[in-house]
Amino acid sequence: MLYPIAPWFIAVALVGVVAFVQWRVMNSLHLKHLAAVRAKHQSAQQSAATMLQQARQQMAQVQQELAAAREAVKLGQTTARARAASGNTVARQRLNKMLDDAPLSARALPVDGFADTLPSMQFAPSTTFGLLQRSSPRAM
Repeated sequence: MLYPIAPWFIAVALVGVVAFVQWRVMNSLHLKHLAAVRAKHQSAQQSAATMLQQARQQMAQVQQELAAAREAVKLGQTTARARAASGNTVARQRLNKMLDDAPLSARALPVDGFADTLPSMQFAPSTTFGLLQRSSPRAM
């Protein structure tokens, strides 16, 4: 004898099958996405490792160049000092000659030893500067 199947039993079975199919589809989509993300991550790690290796090589090269430059500076300091000393003596001799050739009034210090700091009278009172000076509030 065949038992009749209840309609709710068919509905539950149908929902179970649909849920299983949906889970299977979503699981396969998730695994595909996860594989793509893993590949992207691995590619980024590989490029970062390559860049890090290149940076290390560049730093080693720069350190070698710096050591060579420091060595060159150490060796070149004596010659640079000699050149500077010879250049300084020539410049010093030229300056001494210019000072010796200058008139005595240009070389002499003021009587009291201090420079004259009073304003010069290069602007006559009739010029614009003189007019501005006369119209100051203190003059009124």
